[in-house]
Amino acid sequence: MLAGLGLLLAAAGASASACAPAAHLAPAEQLLELERDGRAQPRPCAAQLATLAASGRLDAVGRVEALLLQGWLLAGLSDHAGAEAVARQLDQAAAAGAPPLAGASALLVRARLAEQSGDTPQAGVLVDQAQARLPADAGVLNRLRFTSTQSHIRNSASRLEEAIRLDHQALKLADALALPWRQAEVRNDLAYSYHQAGQMEQARKLSGEAMAFARQSGDAITLAHGYTVQGIILDAVGDKVAEKDSLQLALDWARRAGAKYEESLYLANLADHFLKKGDYATALRHAQAALPLTRELKNLGGETVALANIGLAQIALHDIEAGKRNLRASIDIDERRGSITGVSDSYAEMAQYLERAGDARGAIEAWHQHRALAGQILARDQQQAILEIQEQFDTERRARELALLQREGGLKTEALRARELEQRLSWLVAACGALALGLVLIGVHRVRQANRQLARSNALLKRQAEIDPLTGLANRRHLQDAMCRLGADGGFVGTVFLADLDHFKRINDRHGHAAGDAVLVEVAQRLRTMLRDADLIVRWGGEEFLVIVRALDAEAVQALAQRMLDVVAGTPCLHEGRPIGTTVSIGYATFPIEPGLLSVSWERAIGLVDTAMYLAKAHGRNRAYGVRMLQAQDEQQLEAVGRALETAWLAGEVTLTPLRGPGNAAASAERAMAEAA
Repeated sequence: MLAGLGLLLAAAGASASACAPAAHLAPAEQLLELERDGRAQPRPCAAQLATLAASGRLDAVGRVEALLLQGWLLAGLSDHAGAEAVARQLDQAAAAGAPPLAGASALLVRARLAEQSGDTPQAGVLVDQAQARLPADAGVLNRLRFTSTQSHIRNSASRLEEAIRLDHQALKLADALALPWRQAEVRNDLAYSYHQAGQMEQARKLSGEAMAFARQSGDAITLAHGYTVQGIILDAVGDKVAEKDSLQLALDWARRAGAKYEESLYLANLADHFLKKGDYATALRHAQAALPLTRELKNLGGETVALANIGLAQIALHDIEAGKRNLRASIDIDERRGSITGVSDSYAEMAQYLERAGDARGAIEAWHQHRALAGQILARDQQQAILEIQEQFDTERRARELALLQREGGLKTEALRARELEQRLSWLVAACGALALGLVLIGVHRVRQANRQLARSNALLKRQAEIDPLTGLANRRHLQDAMCRLGADGGFVGTVFLADLDHFKRINDRHGHAAGDAVLVEVAQRLRTMLRDADLIVRWGGEEFLVIVRALDAEAVQALAQRMLDVVAGTPCLHEGRPIGTTVSIGYATFPIEPGLLSVSWERAIGLVDTAMYLAKAHGRNRAYGVRMLQAQDEQQLEAVGRALETAWLAGEVTLTPLRGPGNAAASAERAMAEAA
């Protein structure tokens, strides 16, 4: 088991070494030196920062920065009481009129604390709030601190595209500061993000740049971080000899810096290297050396990795019972921490090693445990994804409702103008009726003309309100009117397809929003040409399309879903001569649904196919999932089954028909975008 990479700008280590900046330095320079040294020696540096903040030698902004760095280091040590106490000091300072940086800094400390506690979603919310409250005059250094933290939390949440975008922002800020150790650390972060995303060429290039800046800085902990990232990348490309050398150098530099946290981390990484190499005795020695360090630091994550590596090495050396005990001790820690993913991974590795060691029964038991937990993880991740999508949908719905209100306001304004015109004309007729009947006739004619113009304006506004201006397709307002007619008797009859373009944000990010709009228009035209005039196609959301056709037999429905997959992914879209590959994920079902022919509202029908569509995304994208049969007696039971669709499928309560798009479509899409970029 390989230990994860911590945030390089402020590693959560601990050391017995002192952390004392040079006495001749100005207070602001001491602050910067404590920040640098705190990466290797957080506990003593946090104490020095507290003293400096209370000394009265710093200005208002400097005191806030000292508290921010103190809270950051304590949060990295998982010192909940200490970090929260610092965050409260920052809150109190903000309430008392301190610089605006204070409120943002309190949120940043709490975001770091939540991330260290394993609550990545809460950490993401807090760091976004902190970034939003960061004042415009915060300066390059503070923007770098906040942006790097935001990137790290995005990486922890596996939101790699956002992490890489933020890392590039941090890179520009670090280069503006022109401090070699900061330039090295930011490049290490970006190289690791590219490694996580599978972009190894970029990762190696940035790692090389980071090592050059690290050597220029001469800073031991910066060199340790650089060699660690270099070793992780070398492991990914299969250069085992160079990987081992890098990991050993990282350990040597960490010891030279007096950074016990990094020392324990790098011992774990070396143990993992020797496990993969098959040198189990050496792996056992390194893991056993890491264990007391992790316990001294009260680093539960590191203790979990050390125990797991000890157990795996012992099983490989045929000390099977001792190995099982250590692995179970590692699993117990992960269970107490609520890390289901860590427990699942440990059981998977245990099963592999027990199988190689000849303990077939133990391997089977471990595999069963892994499979059971994998199902829980899938269900949890599915529900989280659905909640995030719902939140995005609610935001878009509110924006659409606001636009409709604005349009309705325009209609009312036109109506008021028409009434004013009618009143004026009436007064004119009353005043001039006796003088000229001709003028009355002219006035009446003008009134009628104005009314006709108003009617035409109303009709035009109504059409515009029901048509998507980009694709020319119907929008949700038109769908609501149509579905009220189709489901007038309380039950919807027909087949519903919900299609969502895969990785559409990546198209916008790589090619620009103009290219994204071109893709949406092209896909809309392709879908429109393959459907009948009587079929209804709606632009459902940003990159989603809803298709409603009359009820078809199961074979015709399945054939239509396959054609939709093929027509979207079969040929790349073109924008300014550049090919842009696209694939789509689809959910579909025919209502009333077999076997009970339960009559449901059109909203619940769309909700069910929406869940099927996200199941297609969860299973790899470029595919469709059709709900053919569903055991439900009423709408409430149907909704309950729909919320756990995959679980119901596995239990036999639902029959799903999975379809795949063109076999090379996803790879072609990735290749086309990479070549164009």
